[in-house]
Amino acid sequence: MRVSGLMAALLMLAGLAAAGACSAQQAVPLVFKFAAGDVLRYEVTLSGGGSMSATGASFTPVSLQGSVLVSQRVVNVLADGSAQLETLITGCDLALNFDRESARFSYSDGKLRWYANGKESSPPAGDLSKVPLLGTPVTCTVGPDGSLREVMLPASQLLGEVTKSLPGLDPTHMQVTGQPILPSGPVRVGETWRQAIRVAPLGPGFPLSVTVSRTLESFDDRGGIGLAKITGFTDARLVGAARPEFSQQGLNIAISDIRETITSTEFFNATAGRLIRGDYDLTLSTRISVDAKGQHTEGGLDARLRMGVQAR
Repeated sequence: MRVSGLMAALLMLAGLAAAGACSAQQAVPLVFKFAAGDVLRYEVTLSGGGSMSATGASFTPVSLQGSVLVSQRVVNVLADGSAQLETLITGCDLALNFDRESARFSYSDGKLRWYANGKESSPPAGDLSKVPLLGTPVTCTVGPDGSLREVMLPASQLLGEVTKSLPGLDPTHMQVTGQPILPSGPVRVGETWRQAIRVAPLGPGFPLSVTVSRTLESFDDRGGIGLAKITGFTDARLVGAARPEFSQQGLNIAISDIRETITSTEFFNATAGRLIRGDYDLTLSTRISVDAKGQHTEGGLDARLRMGVQAR
């Protein structure tokens, strides 16, 4: 039985399509890859706003806009593929508006400039070389799945004050159980990985319930680069009837409710094991009460922030 040239071509195309479909269903490994000495650079853009309220007062609008340049140097790679990273802010330009007041901060080449209501002012006195993230790097350990495992901050007067207000917390050396950004094993397009954990970022008095859901929306392997599109949603809330309290020099702040959500879309270079771009939409709402000098005030904060992260 002879097959015409047209029929043969159709059969060949069908075979290629079937092979492509099978390839698309193959599980894709998604892991961060680190090499000692590598320097990772990102530009973070921020825009958003919110409102603050207090007993007997109207809502006060707040807005934030600007960009931050971040550099991470891979100091060491551990046997499990995780890495110790030194993180520094190398530049920033941020504008903050609070009701009718405005402020702007810029940082470049180790110098900080400060503006209030459009007029440049002298920045706060101090040695910037000792300020965490600006002059002194913050060291963190990140796993191959993107989870933050440990944070080490240089000791400073500010951190000493934080320690006094949050007993039991050592802010210079924190063990962290961060949520993985990437799955524990290879995944197929359309597959979702989830996690539900409890964390205490500011000590045992601040318990949060966190749920994370991420999906591999698409994967395109061209020119030797495997590009993965990952969408996600994170929800964090106070656990049960928890009511964290912070006290310092006669000021007592109690949080009665808090909720944060993050909706994300990320593009990941699976070949190099690096994030190319991430877009994040964050919402935050909280209710607080403040006792100071015999007066009691209740209020809250509602905010929304859009953040973009672009590899440079």
